Amino acid sequence: MHPEAHAGLARMLADSGLTPDAPWRVLDLGGRNINGSIRALLPAAEWTGCDIEPGPGVDLLHDCTTPWPAHAPQFDVVVCTEVLEHVERWPLLLATCAQALVRGGPELLLVTCASDGRPPHGAAGAPQPAAGEWYRNVPPLALNATLGPLFEIVVVTYQAVPGDAYARAQRVIPT
Repeated sequence: MHPEAHAGLARMLADSGLTPDAPWRVLDLGGRNINGSIRALLPAAEWTGCDIEPGPGVDLLHDCTTPWPAHAPQFDVVVCTEVLEHVERWPLLLATCAQALVRGGPELLLVTCASDGRPPHGAAGAPQPAAGEWYRNVPPLALNATLGPLFEIVVVTYQAVPGDAYARAQRVIPT
């Protein structure tokens, strides 16, 4: 994870009001550790890494463009960093994030993603997407429009350098 995304996530976490040293149950969606981790930001948390492919940091395999399984664990916090730009159906993934949050808890989703102006890059850390790999930057307005119907509180910011969108969403709207 590049330093700007790590810093953006730390800011959103501070703005959320969440106590960082509590034993939260955190789902790290897209949790395969490719180029760094954010787990030190919540050092007392119980982390579960979820990804579509096995790898370092992955505890649970699931295609999160499909609904969260009824038998799967629920979480206080979902963190999704640098994933959306690699997923064609990323709005479905955000709906799955909301489904994975336990009601009555913090119900907090933190997202970082490549956005307007960011050069393409590969999902596994390569400087370019692999042949056949999906890649599209996620515009901040589209991110906000997708999260709005899912959460009561949505804050989306954009950082031109390096071209990232950051989102904090809280309190899942019941469906």
